[in-house]
Amino acid sequence: MITRAIRDFANRDWRAARESKDTYWGERIARLGPLEGLRIADQLRRQALSQDAAWPCAADRHADLLSHVHLAELLRRAGAARRR
Repeated sequence: MITRAIRDFANRDWRAARESKDTYWGERIARLGPLEGLRIADQLRRQALSQDAAWPCAADRHADLLSHVHLAELLRRAGAARRR
């Protein structure tokens, strides 16, 4: 019985599950506004802290900063290309 349940879980339609979640959260944030997105993000942050109080470590924060810097550069370039 347990093996079958594991097999059923592994073989579920993950694409449909992802689309359903995307639709749900997209509609929820559209209905409740951007503050709902921030509330959700804060709840996820709190959950991560409850599982690892040391999160994020210095290396995680540095990697996150580099990701933001990279994204900012890509957005800057995209904006410059649109203005031409």
